[in-house]
Order: sequence, then structure tokens, then C-alpha cells
Amino acid sequence: MAAPRAVSGAHVAPAGLGLLGAILLAGCGGGPPPPGGDPPPPPRGVVLISVDTLRADHLGAYGYERPTSPFFDSLAARGVLFERVAVQYPSTLTSHMSIFTGLYPLEHRVLPPDTVLAAEIETLPERFRAHGFRTAGHTEGGFVAGGYGFARGFEEFTDHPYRADTDVERTFTLGTRFLARLGPEERFFLFLHTYTVHDPYEPPPAYRSLFAGPPPPGAFSSEGEHLRQVNLGQRPVTVGTARHFEALYDGSIRYFDDVLARFFASLERLGLDRDTLVVVTSDHGEEFLEHGKLAHVQVYPECLFVPLLIVHPGLEKPVRVRRLVQSIDLAPTLYELAGLPPAAGLSGRSLAPWLAPGAGAATGRAEAHAEVFEREAVRTLLVAERRTSLQLLRFEPKPDPEGSWIQREVTFDSERPVLELEAQSFHRPRWVAVTVDGEPFGRLELETSWRPYRLELPTGRPIYRVGLEADGCDSPRQLGVGDDARCLSFQLRGAALSRLELYDLARDPLAQDDLSLERPELKRRLAHRLAEYDFETRAEPEVRELTPEAKAALRALGYLD
Repeated sequence: MAAPRAVSGAHVAPAGLGLLGAILLAGCGGGPPPPGGDPPPPPRGVVLISVDTLRADHLGAYGYERPTSPFFDSLAARGVLFERVAVQYPSTLTSHMSIFTGLYPLEHRVLPPDTVLAAEIETLPERFRAHGFRTAGHTEGGFVAGGYGFARGFEEFTDHPYRADTDVERTFTLGTRFLARLGPEERFFLFLHTYTVHDPYEPPPAYRSLFAGPPPPGAFSSEGEHLRQVNLGQRPVTVGTARHFEALYDGSIRYFDDVLARFFASLERLGLDRDTLVVVTSDHGEEFLEHGKLAHVQVYPECLFVPLLIVHPGLEKPVRVRRLVQSIDLAPTLYELAGLPPAAGLSGRSLAPWLAPGAGAATGRAEAHAEVFEREAVRTLLVAERRTSLQLLRFEPKPDPEGSWIQREVTFDSERPVLELEAQSFHRPRWVAVTVDGEPFGRLELETSWRPYRLELPTGRPIYRVGLEADGCDSPRQLGVGDDARCLSFQLRGAALSRLELYDLARDPLAQDDLSLERPELKRRLAHRLAEYDFETRAEPEVRELTPEAKAALRALGYLD
């Protein structure tokens, strides 16, 4: 693995360090190799299907109670289902580029919204085509448009912009036509991408009422711009509206499941079902206020964990793999399963050995890393082995020498019992409520000019969780005093606003119970490990100017202000 500076899978954990120490010393992807024999022989062709925004825990094969995915579940009953798959970035562009390259985001550096993959970095279709495969890719535009580098290596590529959930039928029809034109001996790689479960949540009428009733009072349409307004603090949202969106989202999943069934029927009709490997996965999940926001802007489990199903024609028995894996593992996996020479320098590791009979039950020690740069920089580390599953998140504000703007509230850690900082309110004076470790501690009266503040926190604690929440916020854009669309409350400087959160996902799968204050030693060990992930840019991306059409398409999907 290229990312952490210190990796040593051969080390033995010191006495007393226990399971966590073994995990940390194992390094990313460490642990024993899977048991069993060799993976099945290479198929004639490979089909990679990416269902944008599909979270794993909304599928029956992953334990979901609603019947959203009967056909997918039937495939899982005869294929290889990976139970814990973490993406590296919860955004379409960056995550798909990690899938296409086998590299972490800060290695390929293709970050929203205007960066283009460097020509020096090889992609999946380029490698397949270089080894004699016919290649075709059909996407629904947006952040999977060809201009970002996704078209490279495809002899046939379309990226018609998303207009409606039913676009998936056109996308899959184009893929089926490509397969129908193949010669009898030609090997092939086909990539299909769809936004059918992405916002706006508008499944066809027959699917709209499967799980959703009438909109609740105060509900608004689920257009991406509206969801972004919620996350910017410009639009209030109720839990009832979020549940309504979730039900519509589930209807879109069920619709996609039926389209997937028809695609597999086409494979049978073309006589390709017995020699085609099909992979179904996603670039990130979706959140419905589990952590206070909508869409996919955070790195909590609802956005991180996605499905990964491999249907291999040579597989004799179904396999469920419990081991934690990553999206960057997909490229080296497909190369090995297709019989291609391994690519040098990838950060992902091939999962092909886990397709061998008997391999799925062995979990092994494993880690995953993800990050997001939205209004703040957030990095996360997942560590897992057998029944252990931990997540650490580190939140850092974007550097600003003039002070960090707060939308309405901020939470940060302090190791000092006396906290000194400067603050000023935006637009009008405000009251800011102060909490310490979740308990009310007082309030600050902020003026519209900088003033110093001194908080003497309770003594005798190793670390404090400090919260500041203003009594309101205002948008500079709406006030006509700037272009910033955020709803701002106040500005801070002189205090480090970073914080760590720690979750035990084995007993708390949606990360609702932060253990960082209860388990300081465990938190420190994981924070040390997270700090070892130090990425090197493989090649600088190009920067391009977005066209008005591209901006409109991305804005409709909620990716631009």
C-alpha cells in the first residue's frame, strides 16, 4: 500500500495491546490471506455497473426490511457479496475516479468541480483496451462526463445529461446494443452508470407509491438545489420530509432493480450470461438527517458504505465476504479476474482471492480511509476484524487567516481548561449558547466587530467538547452584501476548531453514540494511525473551465451553489 508512511503487516502486537493493536500494526489491508483455492477462471467479458448514490443498507441482501431489491438479492444468493465496502470520497466525481484508477483521492487529485485526470494516470478502460478488449461506456453525465477523463480508453462512450430516473433505460439499452454487436470471440469491458436513485427522488409513478404516501406538511421538492440549501442552513427541513424523501429513494431503488433484471435477461438472450462477469456497486450512499444533513456531504456510515456484488459465471457456490474492503480495490480486482497483468503502483488490493471457495468467512484485519472537503476538511479511518468495527473521524476547518466563519453552530475539542478566542457576529449582534461536554455552560454576547472572550472550563477533565450555537444566521447573498450562499452566524479566530469523533460500528452501525470522550486512549491510538495516511500526488490534474451547460447540470444534482 502506498498511502501510510508506516505499514508492517508482519509485526506482532506487543503484549497487552490486544486486538486494536494488532489492527493498527497490520496496516491497510493487512492480515492473513483468505483461505481456499484459486479464484474462478477469467470470463470473456466484464460489465461494471455503478448505481450512483446507492447505500448498502437499503438493499435486502444487506438486511433492509423494505422489498427494494428482490432481483439484486437473488443475484447475491448466487454471487459474491462483500458486506463492508467503504468508498474513499462521498462525491460522484472523486469516488468514481478512485474506482477507475485504484488510487486514493489525494493521489489522483480529481476533486470537484473542475479538475481533469492527468494523462499519466491509467484508467480501467484504458488498461482493458490496451489488452485487446472491446470497450464501451455509457453514463448519465454530470460528474461522470467524459471531459473529466472518464471517456479515455472507451471506443464507444456517451454521457447524456441526466433528465429523469427513466434515463437508466436508455443507458442500459445502449449497453445492450454494444454487446449485441460483438463478434463471437471478442472480449469486452462495458461500464454503465446511472443516477436513477440520486436526487431528485422521482421514480416512475408505479414505483412512487410503493413505499411513500402523500408528502407531509411543509415538504418541498427533492431537487438537488433544495437539498443543498438545507445543508447550507438556508432551508428548514422536518424529519417527516426526510422520511418521505427516503421512501421515494427506496422506490427508485426498486425501479432500478427491475431494470437490472431486464438487463440480465438481455445477457441470457444474447448468450453472454455464461461467460460474462458482472459487478454492481456504487460511488457513495445517501443521508437522510442521520447526522443532520441531506444528500451526501459527510463521511458517516450512511454515505460511506456501498454494495459490492460480483456475479462470476465460473463461481460454483455463493460467497459472503465479511472483511472490510475499499472502492480502490475494484480496479486491481477486475484486472486479476479478467486475466490481465497486475498494474503497478495501485493503492487498492485485488479482492480476487476472496472469490475462492471458503474464503468469505475469514475476515482478517483491515482498514479503510476516506475523506471529504466540503465546508471543512474531514478525514476518517475505519478499522475492523471479526466482531470489531471502529470509526474515527477528524474534523478540521479550512484554513482562514481572517478567522473561520460558522454557519450556525460549531463543536470542537479543547485540552485546556481555559479557552481564549476572538469572535465577531455577522450582520447583527447575536447571542451564542455555550455547552461543555453536552451540558449548558452559559452564553456569549457577540458584536459585529472583533472582541476577545475567555472561557474558564470545569477543571479535572483530560479533554473538553465545546459547543457554540448562535441564535440565528443570515446569508450574504440574500442580504446583497456578497456571493456567499451560506447562512452565516459568526466568525472565530485564535482557537483550534478541530475535533475527533469515535464510534463502535459493531454495536452502533449508524454512528450515533460518540465515544471519543469516554475512550481517550483508544481515540489517541486511532488518531495516530490516521495521521500516518500521508498521500503523494501521482500526477497533477488539469483544470478546466466549466461550461454553462455543465454548471446547470451539476447545479440540478445539488453539486453547485
